[in-house]
Amino acid sequence: MPSTVFDSFYLKDRFGTAAMRALWDDRVTLQRWLDVEAALAEVEAELGLVPKGVAREISRRARIEDLDLQALKRGFDRTWNPVVPLVDALRTRLSPRAAGYVHWGATSKNIFDTGLALQVKDSYAVILDNVVAVTELLAGLAEAHRDTIMAGRTHGQHALPITFGFKVAAWLDEVLRAEERLREGRRRVLVGEFGGAVGTLASLGRHGRRVQAGLMKRLGLGVAPIPVKTAGDRLAEFVVHLGMLSATLGKIAQNIYNLQQTDIDEVTESTEGKVGSSAMPHKQNPVASGSVVFLGRLLRSNVPPALDYIQAEWEDDHRQGETAWKFVPEACLLVDAQLELMRRLLGGLVVKPGNMQRNLERAGGFVCSEALLMKLALAIGRGRAHAVIKELSDRARRTEEPFSEAARAHPVVRKHLSAAEIEECVSYRAYLGQTKALINRVLADHRRTRKRHPRPPQGAAGRR
Repeated sequence: MPSTVFDSFYLKDRFGTAAMRALWDDRVTLQRWLDVEAALAEVEAELGLVPKGVAREISRRARIEDLDLQALKRGFDRTWNPVVPLVDALRTRLSPRAAGYVHWGATSKNIFDTGLALQVKDSYAVILDNVVAVTELLAGLAEAHRDTIMAGRTHGQHALPITFGFKVAAWLDEVLRAEERLREGRRRVLVGEFGGAVGTLASLGRHGRRVQAGLMKRLGLGVAPIPVKTAGDRLAEFVVHLGMLSATLGKIAQNIYNLQQTDIDEVTESTEGKVGSSAMPHKQNPVASGSVVFLGRLLRSNVPPALDYIQAEWEDDHRQGETAWKFVPEACLLVDAQLELMRRLLGGLVVKPGNMQRNLERAGGFVCSEALLMKLALAIGRGRAHAVIKELSDRARRTEEPFSEAARAHPVVRKHLSAAEIEECVSYRAYLGQTKALINRVLADHRRTRKRHPRPPQGAAGRR
């Protein structure tokens, strides 16, 4: 029976997508190790260290479907080494001559660390494909709602008027930075680890560095300047960047979650097929946005182990190495689940401009206070103007009078400002500042990013 949500038949699709699970399947993991072994033999054959016919035989036989997984598992349980049973099983499929050249000059951690780098490389493609899709949805919302007036809120209270497009553009800007970090970090993260027992390449003599470089070129990975087994910062950077992306997705989802509260009701998730409550049929619970939030909390619990992964002793440290088997796949699965849910959430989001306007009015329209303050300050100074507007606002709240009416009636305001100036100050749309220009700036950044990194054809990253 499955023991975690990641492999539960019933629950697993809430904690990771099929596309990402496929990249971390046991068979795929073992095949990646075999891919490293095969590539190693091929490179060594090119350098004359292994007979070319032997390398071809190793490559042909290095297929996980030809090996007994249950026997491999028994071997792992017996030896406590994940690679040795795989190498031994491969050798049984080879001629005696070829069997002697398998794993030539390598050590176990070289194989599974480099295999792990290949799996991270595949995961990057799926994650970035989803990130790009999210940015496109955000850009579309920002464009569509650049003029949709709503209350900007600070500390949970109405502050100044903004547009929903402005709010979404701020989300988009942050996701674009997360995308940039992931793309830029690949050159440091996607580096193979091949240096022999302690990283000196001693087992291959003068050919060591050429084997290392040729192996990584064949696998499409970077070459470590000094290939020690305890350089954990590469994987840590990857997981930290996923944690930052996850936190941004969580922030967006939390915003959407809050905007769906009954007393706010400015947006709604698509409700098709969704049951909010088994007891209360009317409920439209914000399940998608809430799920993005809780998945992020789970993902970020993997960041401390990733940082601990950097701290290792000597030239190898068993206490470090195996922790990556947990935190890397989990981080990939959880962020991909977040991204998939975010795509569904944004793609079906119902925006309610009428309710946004209603909330501005229901809250008394106090979002216009700064506009009136700044205009009045030109006539009587900022300090006195602030005192006048605060007194006006406090009285209006007590009497439940709209801010605009209180402003029109206040003697100091009427003395120093014309009726037209007062009307401009209490107009939500007149105090949006540089909202449109700022939205345009973010949308331009998005277009430039997509020009540099266009979205690959659907399915190119292994999804659907």
